[in-house]
Amino acid sequence: MGERILVISDNKKDLYLFEEILGPKGFDIEGFSLFDKIESTILKDAFAAILVDYDLIGDKVYNWIRLLQENRSRSCLILYGEKIKADKVSEILQKGAYGFVPRALLSERIYETILGGLENRKAFIEILGTIDELNDVNERLKREKEALGRKNQELGFINRLSSKVAYDLNWDTILPRILGAGILSVIDPELLGMLYRIGPRWNLALHLSEKETNKETLERLKRDIVDRLFTLSKEKISTKEITLHLYPSNLAVLDESRRTGVKVSSSSPISFSKSAVCEPLSLAGKSLGMLVIIPKNRQEFKNGKKELISTISNILAMSLKNAQEYHRLKEMAVTDGLTGIYNHKGFRDFIQREFQRSKRYNKPLSLIMIDVDNFKAINDSLGHQAGDYVLMELACCLKSSVRNTDVVARYGGDEFAILLPETEMGKAEMLVERILRTIKNHPFEWEPESIKVEISYGISTTGELKKVEGEEEFINRADSRLYTAKRSRNLLYPVAKEA
Repeated sequence: MGERILVISDNKKDLYLFEEILGPKGFDIEGFSLFDKIESTILKDAFAAILVDYDLIGDKVYNWIRLLQENRSRSCLILYGEKIKADKVSEILQKGAYGFVPRALLSERIYETILGGLENRKAFIEILGTIDELNDVNERLKREKEALGRKNQELGFINRLSSKVAYDLNWDTILPRILGAGILSVIDPELLGMLYRIGPRWNLALHLSEKETNKETLERLKRDIVDRLFTLSKEKISTKEITLHLYPSNLAVLDESRRTGVKVSSSSPISFSKSAVCEPLSLAGKSLGMLVIIPKNRQEFKNGKKELISTISNILAMSLKNAQEYHRLKEMAVTDGLTGIYNHKGFRDFIQREFQRSKRYNKPLSLIMIDVDNFKAINDSLGHQAGDYVLMELACCLKSSVRNTDVVARYGGDEFAILLPETEMGKAEMLVERILRTIKNHPFEWEPESIKVEISYGISTTGELKKVEGEEEFINRADSRLYTAKRSRNLLYPVAKEA
């Protein structure tokens, strides 16, 4: 008998779809509609995964998540539907649901999502088992007061850590939360660190027992940690790819010119030794990152501490997996499905943030609005697939022409927007010239037509704005100049050619 999957839906088509996709994979599908005892059914813990039609239950899902968590349910909750906004999806995932699949993508993603959920479930069961084992140890060591106190302290820390990070999707400040849970009360390290990736960005969060260190020591530590990651998982990264976070945030990083004030001196630096513990953060054999702990005085951890560190790494691995999945879904919400660049919502998020930063720090900000000339004619003569091809290729041209700090977005239809932080009008015009050259030299070939692609554009800068004008005026100014350019070229209302 395979893993049991509970489907809660009033739509028989959903049940047939899941049976068709998951049945051949060895899953047993059971369907239920809403009824009075449904909550007791989902708490039986007999199901590996529970698939729920959000359009049917709506905000009842919050109560279900709470019940599953309070009863330490081993079932993985996965939602699907179409009548839900992206911010609501983020909120539900933050509360503890494993994933959400848009109804239109069920056929493509439900099997992959269930596999990920089952991996997550397996790690969670291991964590529950570890906590239960620690509880058993606690009972056995009642006669040994000192050992009992130590185990109680570790158990309390594990419970606090699980509460703080198990369902936490924001890993920007994960290390302060681990410190806040009391890890230093159960492990007294010289160095505590985590190397992990969220999206394409690698991060290294470090807590050092010393109050001061130097840049040379930090660079050596980064190299050592990267080398250990490669040894454990064959994951090869450059230290230049890593964003470093030091805690406490007021930790002094001294230059070599101030070596006399450095407590971590060259004669006794923080360094790796046999006593260092590098525990992979992994689920189902897949490496997600690494936990690094160097004990004080280079004394090796005893077996009890190593087991504790293993439990910590399991908890962090599950949390990191959830955070990575949340990041992926969040990126999908602001990414244009056709071109792969930011969509209108993503552009709005960026311009709001960059506009405020420009005002606060008195830095220039420029905006280029771009529109494809005679795009309707391309669609009418060659078809909408050709039009989509032009938009995809044009997005590639724009991305290849800008800096890493610039933001390229599909504003809507055949209109694009490029946001240029710390850029004045002159440099924005230079960028447009580069874009025009790139487009001119790019072959737009379509079955086997060669499509001539030209653009019109408008530029605005924050330096032109009055103090009372905001980001809407900033956008409107560029948009207005774009359409002025199109009108001057008779592109908005082309005159029909005479026969």
